[in-house]
Amino acid sequence: MDRRIAHLALDRFRVSGFVGTSIADLAGALGVSKAAIYYHYRSKDALLHRLVDPLLDAIDACIQDHTTTPPPTSRQLLGAYLAVLLTHRQVVPLIATDVAVLNHPRIGPRLRAQNHQLRTLLAAPNTSGSARVRAEAALGAIWRPLIAQPPLDLTDPTHQRILVDAAVATLQPSRPHPDGGPGPAAQSTRTASTRN
Repeated sequence: MDRRIAHLALDRFRVSGFVGTSIADLAGALGVSKAAIYYHYRSKDALLHRLVDPLLDAIDACIQDHTTTPPPTSRQLLGAYLAVLLTHRQVVPLIATDVAVLNHPRIGPRLRAQNHQLRTLLAAPNTSGSARVRAEAALGAIWRPLIAQPPLDLTDPTHQRILVDAAVATLQPSRPHPDGGPGPAAQSTRTASTRN
């Protein structure tokens, strides 16, 4: 019963959101009483932790494994991080898109701390703002394909390699524009501003 509750809760949380799903909804869908749910989980919050904590624990372990001397390469860290996310792929969209989960008083700070640690590892030894922006973009390059709709086939090792390659490339400093002018992003911004 424990697994049935957790499986249904994950589906409902992903569709209706954590806030939009009640214990009564889950009990009705399972054809059991609310008391039967509460027998396994003392609250909806406890049920959320049952779903999310294994992923957060695995991310913590990944960070710990890669906080070493000498430091890991960005490819090693991003590859290991992707492997963790793929193992817990069903939970990733819930964490990535549900505002209530992102702002949860225990889950939100933990996610932000993990993101900070990963960003620091990817940017090191460079501590500049540009390096931190590139590290954040590399993490986004890993997360975003996991929540794409329709879902992408990331069981293929070739696709996983492409994903890590793209994230690693994001970490590289941009090259100066051949004519010495601004890069494409700056040019498009300047063009847009002259049209207004």
